[in-house]
Amino acid sequence: MIELEKAGIPTVAILSHGFEHDAEATAKAFGMPGIRYAVVPKVYNNISEAEVIAQTDPVVDDLIKLLTTPATSAETISQEVKRAGLETFSGTDQFAAWEAFNETFLERDWGDGFPLIPPTPARVEAMLQGTTRDPLDVVCMLPPGNGVATVEKIAINCVMAGCRPAHLPIIMAAARAIARMERRAVRGFLMSTSAHAPLMVINGPITRELGINSGRCTLGPGKMSRVNVVLGRALVLTLKNVGHWYPGIMDMDTIGTARKFSMCVAENEEHSPWEPLHVELGFPPEASTVTIFSTGGDKDVADQGNTTAEGLLRTIAYCCIWGGAGYIASLAGEYDDTPQGATLVFIPPAHARPMARDGFSKKAVKDFIHAHARAPVRHLINSFNVPEKVRVQWQWLYRLSPEEQERMLLPVQETAQRYFIVCVGAPDRGKDLVFPSGSPSIEEITDRAPLG
Repeated sequence: MIELEKAGIPTVAILSHGFEHDAEATAKAFGMPGIRYAVVPKVYNNISEAEVIAQTDPVVDDLIKLLTTPATSAETISQEVKRAGLETFSGTDQFAAWEAFNETFLERDWGDGFPLIPPTPARVEAMLQGTTRDPLDVVCMLPPGNGVATVEKIAINCVMAGCRPAHLPIIMAAARAIARMERRAVRGFLMSTSAHAPLMVINGPITRELGINSGRCTLGPGKMSRVNVVLGRALVLTLKNVGHWYPGIMDMDTIGTARKFSMCVAENEEHSPWEPLHVELGFPPEASTVTIFSTGGDKDVADQGNTTAEGLLRTIAYCCIWGGAGYIASLAGEYDDTPQGATLVFIPPAHARPMARDGFSKKAVKDFIHAHARAPVRHLINSFNVPEKVRVQWQWLYRLSPEEQERMLLPVQETAQRYFIVCVGAPDRGKDLVFPSGSPSIEEITDRAPLG
């Protein structure tokens, strides 16, 4: 709509009920405040053609009127960088004041439902000591709402999450990684009606310096993963309060997921037989990095008897079938050949060691999983029954008979490179974890103040 309006062509949207706030906030974030629209009762995805006509016909006159009536002047969007304002909360004692602060912030949806640490000027100033950058420096324009992410704004959210000053540069790098994601992919990941959530993988010396858990219970909760928890929480709060990722406004998740509360791990480089993720993605071993994966679920892989690499990898491969085949059912395929969909696999040292012992490099692991993670065509295409929007090279699958669709097996990812292997977890117990995901985005953690 924005591109058409720039070209002088009037536009109007048809919105399903419940998406009005989302459309208004999204249009404003993308540079078109004052979006015009008509509202219909139901979402179009899963209704019949007759229902589509029945709910669209009554708004046709509204659409014509909106298209033929001059638009009112739109508000001006300011991108001016300002310092945060100051608010005061009072009560009968400090605890009452703290409760009033929390209640107000949660009512504004500035929190995650858990108690927040008050971002007092002193605490924010202390947090800013973790970086060499100026508080008003712009780190990035943060999706999905293209918020101006200054160092200070990120620091405020780090304080509320319970971070320490040394954690601030990690969240700054994570914000940059999200901002660098492919535009359509990051909007789909953050604004979808599906239960997507960001997962951070930390690599390099910083994991040991700051005590980021890479072993047992690395995804938390508790004392062992305290740093992981506050880092994941800080990223979510930053996405909300700087990127405008508010539930029901720009985050339109249908059901939601607990994975949105906090997901941060460190790779267990010490016990891994393979090169770490950041080295695989082009960084030197001595660099400290954060990689963001857009996850769409997680599946525990419980192998209770295999001791060989092939046996273990077959179990992982069979579990990778879960999550579908994004390269076939791909709306983005209409526009380009950008790879769609990926699978993130966490393999603990207890499984990685026998794989390496049997001669499996990380590349060999990916090749093996890709060769064995195969499913019937009928299963892969069932959840996306819109053949005309599928990539042209896969449309023939929809023309096969049901029997042919059941007999024909296809890999669930387009290539072996769409698998990402990370050594994570306890060194003495073997349980793997599989996440349907999108393409990762990696950033080096820079602008760190000396640890003191």
